[in-house]
Amino acid sequence: MPSDFPAAFAELREILRRHADGMLVHADTPTDFTLITPAIGPNKKPIWFGCVQVKKTAVTYHLFPLYMNPALDRSIPPELLARKQGKTCFNFQRPDPELFAKLEALTADARASFARGGFLTPGPLPAEQIQSAFRAAGGDTEALARTRKAKGQAGARKRAATLRNKKRGRAASSR
Repeated sequence: MPSDFPAAFAELREILRRHADGMLVHADTPTDFTLITPAIGPNKKPIWFGCVQVKKTAVTYHLFPLYMNPALDRSIPPELLARKQGKTCFNFQRPDPELFAKLEALTADARASFARGGFLTPGPLPAEQIQSAFRAAGGDTEALARTRKAKGQAGARKRAATLRNKKRGRAASSR
């Protein structure tokens, strides 16, 4: 079955657009439709809700509330789960009415979870409010902190190894 990126993009854009009330359109081009919330995160940047983008091999649909809501992530239907890449991304090559209906329902649930957590309210969100919403959605903040620390330490080890290798390379080339 041939791919139809323009039709898939148009339908996925429409799904996201139907749930955009009260959000801000960050990008609206023939290959990118991105929604952000009016809330500002602790990093002083808007909190993203979702986007649809045309890429080289697929049309991607990102639903960022999946990052902050483990219960929502666990509710993804198996048929849709097969299209999931990474934590928030679903890939499509052509329109699929059945999958798009499931994605529409998931997007509605995502919007509702963001509304409950206060992520659709304009203005700054304190880190405590984000953590509270994460815990309310079944997240374990201590496990998340351990994971982040481990990833940070692994990154530091990798950077140190890279610097050692560069230093060795310079020393070998100067002989």
